[in-house]
Amino acid sequence: NFRLAVLGFTVYTAAFVCETVRSGVNTIPLGQAEAARSLGLTFGQNLRMVLLPQAFRAVIAPLGSVLIALTKNTTIASAIGVAEAALLMKEMIENTAALITVGAIFAGGFIVLTLPTGLFFGWLGKRMAVAR
Repeated sequence: NFRLAVLGFTVYTAAFVCETVRSGVNTIPLGQAEAARSLGLTFGQNLRMVLLPQAFRAVIAPLGSVLIALTKNTTIASAIGVAEAALLMKEMIENTAALITVGAIFAGGFIVLTLPTGLFFGWLGKRMAVAR
C-alpha cells in the first residue's frame, strides 16, 4: 500500500508542479525566447539558460502552495487509514462534542505543519521577485 500511495501522490502532485512551471514560463515575455534563438541557442539551451531561471523566480510562491498541499495530503494518508477513519466517524456520530475537539486538534496540527512553510515561501517569493 505504501508504494501505491507514493505512486499516486507522485502522479497527482507532478500534474500541479507541471502546471505551475508552465504558468511561470508563460509570464516570460516572448522577446526573451526570440532573443535567445537569434543568438543561436537550441531549444534545450533556451529553456535551461534563459526561460527556466526566470520562470522559477515567478513560481516560488505557487510551488510553496503545492508543497503545502502535498504535506497535508500525505499527512492524512499516513495518519488515517480506512479502518481508523471509519472508527473515528462512528465515535464522532455518537458523541458530537468530540467532533469539535478532534477537528480542533487536526486544525492545530495542520497549522503547525503548514504555517512556517507558507511564511517561508512567501518571504522567498518576495525576495526573489522581479520588478516589472
